[in-house]
Amino acid sequence: MKKKFLRSVIIPLLIAIFLGFYGAKIVYGFYQVKESISEVSHNAYAIQYGVYTNADTLTKNFSDLDNYVVSMEDGKYYVYVGFTTEYSNLNKIRKMYDDLGIEVYVKEVYIDNLEFINGLQQFDILLDSVESKEDILSVNSAILSSYEELILGI
Repeated sequence: MKKKFLRSVIIPLLIAIFLGFYGAKIVYGFYQVKESISEVSHNAYAIQYGVYTNADTLTKNFSDLDNYVVSMEDGKYYVYVGFTTEYSNLNKIRKMYDDLGIEVYVKEVYIDNLEFINGLQQFDILLDSVESKEDILSVNSAILSSYEELILGI
């Protein structure tokens, strides 16, 4: 009777505890990796004017832009005209460029520079409170200057 009880109850119970422990350990490990990644990088929206592979083509296409920043990524020149962390501000900036007749694209980016992200969040508060095109362009110009200084090191 004891052997039958041991085989039918205790051994499956020990196996279940063993599998549960290691399953929880694996899930917790995934959680820790995800948490550390989210602490290092932050989501932001980049308002992109275009991507160019050639520097000569790059300089020919800026007659209608006043404020922009060029970033070299993966051997290509990315031209950004704005950054934000707020979706409402993203729509405000896009609408402004649409009204100016400038076609822009939205790209979700991950930024690991905490100083830039903190500044961008402060600029987002400012952007949220302004409505005129001139004010939006002014705040956007400050954001691009901050990006050049803190991310690109220019």
